[in-house]
Amino acid sequence: MKPLTDEERHNWKGWVELESDPALFNFILRKWGIQDVKVQEVFGLDEECMSFVPKPIYGMIFLFRMQTTNNACATIALFNIVMNVPGLDLGENLQAFKEATQRLKPAYRGKRLGDNDFIRGIHNSFARKIDILNADLLLKHEYEKWVKTSKNPPKKATTKKSQGKKKKDDDEPGYHFIAYVPIRGDVWRLDGLQREPVKLGDCGDDWIDVASANILQRALQYQDDGVEYSLMSLCKSPTRVAMEEMAINMHLIQALEKTLSETIPDWKVYIESRIATTIEDLLNTYNLTQNLVDTATPTESEQARLDAASGDPTRLIELYRELVKEQDRLRSAYMQEVGMIGQEDEQALKKKVDHTSILYKAMQALAEAGVLRDIVNDIREQEANYRN
Repeated sequence: MKPLTDEERHNWKGWVELESDPALFNFILRKWGIQDVKVQEVFGLDEECMSFVPKPIYGMIFLFRMQTTNNACATIALFNIVMNVPGLDLGENLQAFKEATQRLKPAYRGKRLGDNDFIRGIHNSFARKIDILNADLLLKHEYEKWVKTSKNPPKKATTKKSQGKKKKDDDEPGYHFIAYVPIRGDVWRLDGLQREPVKLGDCGDDWIDVASANILQRALQYQDDGVEYSLMSLCKSPTRVAMEEMAINMHLIQALEKTLSETIPDWKVYIESRIATTIEDLLNTYNLTQNLVDTATPTESEQARLDAASGDPTRLIELYRELVKEQDRLRSAYMQEVGMIGQEDEQALKKKVDHTSILYKAMQALAEAGVLRDIVNDIREQEANYRN
């Protein structure tokens, strides 16, 4: 059994199940061409845990184990968020998809999504041969069940509890993803397995509070049922946040340098610390343009600091040192996030390695040694004991 080739991966029309790994989602988002966003795991909805999540938060993704053959739900959840963020740079391909499908009904939009080779190809970029075999086998079983049920419909409906038990025995649960998104002043729950989105209420002062109430309710329910679940956020990328703050910082520095030159022509002589980084250096390293600096809007308090120092050489030089120190902090934060992106990409690329052939050879060796049959019999015995 040879590893999956890129051509085989591209030609496969199914959707592979994705791991619940923010690094993989961030890699996929970048490959789609979406700019300035980041998926980050959320460890709790209390104030302390949420303080570690970058702001603003564009949406939340609640995921849990359930029976589903819809392996595209991770992509659907991401799309349900990014397609509803005003002004977000989606990249050429996704922007074209949005414009072509925004007036379609959800079912037809979903059909277009399933037929889009670009979107599906990147989603499946982590697919291994064993993943595709499992997905195809699961679909085959689902089809056979449907055929059997169609020919021999049950005489009486079984309870939800017994249905859940049966599915738990028959199939391995997969991940299902639900998106929570603020749209035009309201909070919505978008579930790819539901016919329509659910409106949870007005955003109020903080839409996260509205979403959290519904998420906690579901989390408690799944916890009682022993279902695995987790939570992720899709937010503005820290690199973009640092760049925007750097633009404001540079806006203030340039205004202050102009004031210093008018007040103290040789002011650089009195600066004991280093001079601020030039816009040319910021452009080369941080992609910070002069246009972004010119259009940056300092807060009222930041502008007030600059105005209060005008006319006082000592306060002007002191403020300049503070702004240079702040610039250093922002540059460090930006580079730290760039380093994390590099680590995510490295981690994602490792997951692309297909070890199916190695596993196949190992299983073959166990079978030839007569060990595999005993292992299979033990597993079947354990399953039989579990059912009883």
